[in-house]
Amino acid sequence: MCERAIYLQKAIDLYTKEQHFYDLSLSRSEWKRIEILLDVLDPFKRCSDRMEATNRPGIEKVFWIYEKLFNDLDRLAEQLDDATGEEERCLDDLISAYDAMRSKLSKYYSGTGKPGVYGDAMILDPRLKLHLTKSPEWSGGQTGEYSGQGYSRACRWRFIKDYQKSEIEHEPTVSHVRKRPSASITTDEDDFEQMLSSLPHDSISNEYDIYINAPRSNEKGDILQIWRRLSKTEYVHLGLMVRDILAVPATGAGVERQFSKSGKVETAYRARINPITTSDIMMYKDYLKRRGKALSEIEVAMGANEEEVNIDDLDAPREWRRDWFNNHSAGRRTL
Repeated sequence: MCERAIYLQKAIDLYTKEQHFYDLSLSRSEWKRIEILLDVLDPFKRCSDRMEATNRPGIEKVFWIYEKLFNDLDRLAEQLDDATGEEERCLDDLISAYDAMRSKLSKYYSGTGKPGVYGDAMILDPRLKLHLTKSPEWSGGQTGEYSGQGYSRACRWRFIKDYQKSEIEHEPTVSHVRKRPSASITTDEDDFEQMLSSLPHDSISNEYDIYINAPRSNEKGDILQIWRRLSKTEYVHLGLMVRDILAVPATGAGVERQFSKSGKVETAYRARINPITTSDIMMYKDYLKRRGKALSEIEVAMGANEEEVNIDDLDAPREWRRDWFNNHSAGRRTL
């Protein structure tokens, strides 16, 4: 709403002036306040759009997105401290909102504390691995359970426990009975063999160790395409773990959208529709969308002669949005 208002600012001012709606006209300070709100809320909208997508994996981006959001909150805190004059009056209204935003974000972020799917997904992104945990700003520190080492140990343990079994089962059985040395082997050679057997094993002993010690990938594009290639040649068993981890949705937005879709199918005029039929219709619509053959006309429950307004058509053009934020992001401006 803020974005559309700024995009249509000249039209709105002209309309209120020509229609003599002086009590509805926005002053310069009020337009400034709308710009501030847009600048503050836009990072959260962008991150929400990334996390709510269900047609591609997003769980591996969770830690990175939280880091971006906390950085934007820190930027807002600096602006609150440095603002003067009119800007200070505009930003004073955001203090309580800032506290609420940080409190809510910290509540959700605490759910990623224990090593689990979030940490595993981050590590199993070949382009990321443990890169974020090595920065000084990492909240888990450089040692301990929530450090990069802690998340890596937990991920390695889960890989060995649930996915490396097939490797172990196919290994040849090794007899623990010590064979008598051949008569042709001298005592010195026998001592040398004993010394070799007493040496510690190399730390790189399975696919996970090889993967985590390999350089990060510089490939661009879909993470699923990257892992399709890696799982065929280098990391066959680790690829099974990746398949399970990346299938976890980052948010419940996809499930909520399915409930919304079912409400459009089971309208007041279809009160006796069979639940199985509802499910089939929803699956068929998703199939058509994936194939690029989505229905061009949508029937609205209010009436067959009424047209549904596409909200996306009311959005500001992408080019305008990009230029506006580029012009207002020089040092993220002092507002």
